[in-house]
Amino acid sequence: MNLCHPDEHLICSQYSNLKDQKIEITEVAKGNSLHFYSEMNQIIFVIKGSLTLFCKKVNNKKINNGELFLISLHRPGFITALEDITMMVIKLNLNINFCERLPLDLLLEKTHDNEEDDNIGILIANQKIMDYATSIQENRVDNELNCCYYYDIKIREFLFLLRAYYDKKQIMSFFYPIFSGDYVFQSKIYKHLENAKTVKELAPLLNYSLSGFEKKFKRVFDVSPYQWMQEQKAKKIYHEITCSKKSFTEMSFDYGFSSPAHFNDFCRTHFNNTPGGIRKSNVKWRLA
Repeated sequence: MNLCHPDEHLICSQYSNLKDQKIEITEVAKGNSLHFYSEMNQIIFVIKGSLTLFCKKVNNKKINNGELFLISLHRPGFITALEDITMMVIKLNLNINFCERLPLDLLLEKTHDNEEDDNIGILIANQKIMDYATSIQENRVDNELNCCYYYDIKIREFLFLLRAYYDKKQIMSFFYPIFSGDYVFQSKIYKHLENAKTVKELAPLLNYSLSGFEKKFKRVFDVSPYQWMQEQKAKKIYHEITCSKKSFTEMSFDYGFSSPAHFNDFCRTHFNNTPGGIRKSNVKWRLA
C-alpha cells in the first residue's frame, strides 16, 4: 500500500528530517564496524545477525539476533558485525513513561536491588517486539514512512509493549545503566522547562547557582543551556507557525520577544525564512 499525497509528506518539515528521526533501520556488513556517540539514550535491536559491542566497562560483548541492548547518552563506543546485521535504533527522550501510571523514575524508586554488574542493558525480544520491528520495517520499505510524529507514537507503543509483556525486574535491569544523578537532573530540566523562559529562570528551579547550573548542564547535555533552550524554543515556534492560526504578533509576545521584528530575526536565524514565508509554504502543500 502506497502513501496518499506523497508530495505533501515529502515537503513537510516533520517528514524525513534525519536530525530528528528517532527510529532508524541500520545495516552493517560482516567485518565492518560502526562507531556511536549519541546525545540521546538509544535502544538497539539486532533484528538480523550478531555483533560484538565495545564501550565503557563493556569489552567484546556478543549480542545475538533477537536481542536488544541499551546505550546511554554521551557514551562512546563501537560495534563490529560478526555477520551481516540489520539493527533497529530507537532514540529515547529523557521523560521515559511506560504508561501514565508508571514513569521510569517511579520504577526506580520501587526497585532498589539490581544484581546486574555488566553496565549494559540486555533484553531478549519476545514475539510482540518482533512483530513491532517488522511493522516498522514494512512501513519504511513499502511506504517510506519517515514522519517524526509517527515515530513518537511508535516509541510510546514500544514502551507500552515493554510494560505489558515484561516484568518489572526485567525492565529495571534493562534500563538500569541510564540511572544516575544525571538522569534525575535531566528529568527535572524537562519538568521545569515550561516554567522558565531563560537560563537564569531555570537554574533556581533546580536549586543551582547560575554558574553551577551552566557547568552541570554542559557536562550532562554536551551543549550550553542557552543553546539547548534556544533549540527547544525554535521547535515549539515552528510547530505553532505551521500548525496554528495564531498571529505572529501574539507569538512574539508569548515567546518573550521584545518586538515582532526580533521574532522575525529569530526565525530567519533558525529556519532561514520569515514566519510568513514558513506559514505560506505549509499552506500551499495543505491545499494542493
